[in-house]
Amino acid sequence: MHTLFFFQTAVKRLEAAGVAAAENDARLLFEHILQAPRYIWPGELDGDQQQLIEEMVTRRCNREPLAYILGKMWFYGLELKAEPGVFCVRPETETLVETALNWGSSESKTAENLEALDLCSGSGAIALALQANLPNWQVTGLEQSSTALGNAQENAEKLGLPVRFEQGDATVVNPQWRSKMSLVVSNPPYIPPRTLPAETTYEPAAALWGFGEDGMEIPAKIIEVAWEYLLPGGLFLMEHDDIQGEATVAIARKLGFSEVQTRVDLNNRDRFLYARKPQN
Repeated sequence: MHTLFFFQTAVKRLEAAGVAAAENDARLLFEHILQAPRYIWPGELDGDQQQLIEEMVTRRCNREPLAYILGKMWFYGLELKAEPGVFCVRPETETLVETALNWGSSESKTAENLEALDLCSGSGAIALALQANLPNWQVTGLEQSSTALGNAQENAEKLGLPVRFEQGDATVVNPQWRSKMSLVVSNPPYIPPRTLPAETTYEPAAALWGFGEDGMEIPAKIIEVAWEYLLPGGLFLMEHDDIQGEATVAIARKLGFSEVQTRVDLNNRDRFLYARKPQN
């Protein structure tokens, strides 16, 4: 079958299924099977190629995350392994990383032996992006899920980045990190009870729901734990739902954080808590 005709058919199927970025997703699926960018695709597809693409398009029409179908995802210039049981990192989270890197780069000019901690690390996306761009820092990632922890460690090994990933509950203070970190970041489970896009039904529920009527049960604990881990003058950054800005700010201020504010994501929605631990 002619490649472009088959591609156009795939796009129409994805559009009919309600996939938002139908053409982009179809292109990535074709490039994955053909192992070539669009401009050098062959004129015709063989039977095996057609079958593989057809199967992948069907999976995407069923709203399985594209990352799971491809077995990989991209974050801040890094290619990461993606697999069921591990949260698919979103592009919006790159804003958190950008803020952390801007601050971390400045700190690197005046301090040594700097450490950063990523709570609820998942695939390791945030921790790995920090380590790749702050090579003089020691970055640690904490993750409770055995599946996600193994995924993060595999990503670190593949990328050759010396992030230390440990298994544990991010909502419980670990004494070894108390008053040790210059930077603490987190993209915790925070979603409040509501209807979600179909793709999320494939992802681990433990990585999504924040619990409580407003989804704030886990984020509130993360803020408290971060306070314990930070050195005076340290920075805490946390992603949250766009309805949780006021609540996260209030908790941070009550604990004693300074410079507390809500930052916006790529879509100009309130999505990130920014807070500093005051100097002594």
